[in-house]
Amino acid sequence: MASADNRNEFQDAFKLNHTYFFEYFDNEEQFLSSARSLIEEKYFIIVFGSLHHGEKEQHKLLFFNQHYFPAQEIKGYFKEGSYFAFRSDLFRGYSVRNRLKDLGFLEYSMGESLLLSGNDYKLIANIFTLLAEETNMPHSEIHSTIIVSYLNLLLYHMQRFYQGSMESRSEELTLLQDRFYEELHAFFDQERRCMSALPNLLSLSKKLNCTPRFLNDVALNLSGSSAQHHIDNFMIRIAQELLAETDLSVAEIAEKMRFQEPQTLTRLFKRKTKITPLDFRISLI
Repeated sequence: MASADNRNEFQDAFKLNHTYFFEYFDNEEQFLSSARSLIEEKYFIIVFGSLHHGEKEQHKLLFFNQHYFPAQEIKGYFKEGSYFAFRSDLFRGYSVRNRLKDLGFLEYSMGESLLLSGNDYKLIANIFTLLAEETNMPHSEIHSTIIVSYLNLLLYHMQRFYQGSMESRSEELTLLQDRFYEELHAFFDQERRCMSALPNLLSLSKKLNCTPRFLNDVALNLSGSSAQHHIDNFMIRIAQELLAETDLSVAEIAEKMRFQEPQTLTRLFKRKTKITPLDFRISLI
């Protein structure tokens, strides 16, 4: 039996009306019209639809929010489908709210999302049917819990699908990681001993034509470390090289590496190596 505290959490989670919304659509204009309004109201939208793609019917599950809603790309993309829209209020008092931040695939682009087929398609279709039926039920404590449980189940299945996809595409993703390293090293001009710019995850993902979260998840899957970890380690190696092979001051090295302030380099260096740049130079003597 639920405790009084748990019951209060469930009740607080659904005090606001219109926390979630479910609808079917048979053309993308119908979807876009509703979705624009929902995005403006800071809803998350999960779309499950069939695509305009030749004679063979294909299905995708896409996630949109106020930070990513490419309306122009969506035009002509969907044939029909359904969507579940929800605000973050839906998760008040539930652990699901924190999980959203950890699921990288929620920030993938349309091109990086998976095509669903076979059992994967059937699973998602069944969950969407359950969501459709439950959203028509009267509001109650158990109703609230069921909605969140279905959404949690949907996210778990998608997490498993994407993990499986990463493993099956290892050769393709290894090539992407190799290009990531090449682009990263291209930031340093060996002849002039300086950086062309300060590398970051966003600039590198743009060069590789992918989203930052996709690039980060590829790095985690293949190396066990995030893309940002590799960027930081690259910057430290460059700083160590300049400290060891030149007489430049820390401030001059920071300028050559395109840091706005020397303190930023010093903080990064100490965080990664546990010593300051000057202590590292002294240790070489």
